[in-house]
Amino acid sequence: MVTIVVPEIDDAITHYTQDWGFALIENTRHASGHRWVELGAAGGARLRLAEAKSDEQRSAIGRQAGESVAFFLSIADFDEAIIQWSTTAIDVLEAPRSESYGRVAVLKDKYGNRWDVFDKDYAAAA
Repeated sequence: MVTIVVPEIDDAITHYTQDWGFALIENTRHASGHRWVELGAAGGARLRLAEAKSDEQRSAIGRQAGESVAFFLSIADFDEAIIQWSTTAIDVLEAPRSESYGRVAVLKDKYGNRWDVFDKDYAAAA
């Protein structure tokens, strides 16, 4: 599981469930008022959404790995997913290409985080 700092939790839930296809696993509020939101993807990837509460946290939104790719996701139905994602709030920064380790595309979520998305079927066949 990895934490992604976002400006607003409900908007982030919508983005990652509707645009990316993640499933909402948990959305609870602790007695302290702290909200725990966990999303899951096929294959077991988990995201924990954390709402930025300070200027320092807000400055990290979309730059959690600087200008580098922050997150990696291996998916089935790679070509169909890339087409679908290109119609949402996801930017395809680098079109799918074949590398020695498989097919990959670089995407950016609506907050600016970069993702390497791998073709799970290609990797399995290689």
